Amino acid sequence: MLEFWFNPSVSVLKKILFFIAMAVLTGVLYWMEPLTLQAILMFMGTGVIFLICRYCKIHFAAKNPTGLLYRLLTWIPIALLLALVFINMNKGEILIPGAQGIGFMALAICLLSPISLLNKNENTSPQGKV
Repeated sequence: MLEFWFNPSVSVLKKILFFIAMAVLTGVLYWMEPLTLQAILMFMGTGVIFLICRYCKIHFAAKNPTGLLYRLLTWIPIALLLALVFINMNKGEILIPGAQGIGFMALAICLLSPISLLNKNENTSPQGKV
């Protein structure tokens, strides 16, 4: 989920354009059928949990990507997101609240990880050095 946001080879302009498009789309969905403030905060909290799990995967579980800890850290945010989507289902309508919630989660991830915009794609390979 949103790994291109953290990819240093993706330009900052593309990342900002994605953020603007996501904000506009989420705003339009909110205008159509607003979620409650509690639901918005829960989706944004899921974005924070995604960032925490991603950090833990990179720094603590990267040595064993097929291990239980790595898999758990991958599935925790997905399970929370699915649970929140189904909790906020209104009278059988799942599309607009679900898309709106995923939008708020993506916005939280983008807003709370601004350092990913500063990463540059530097060549650190030893072949280029003398």
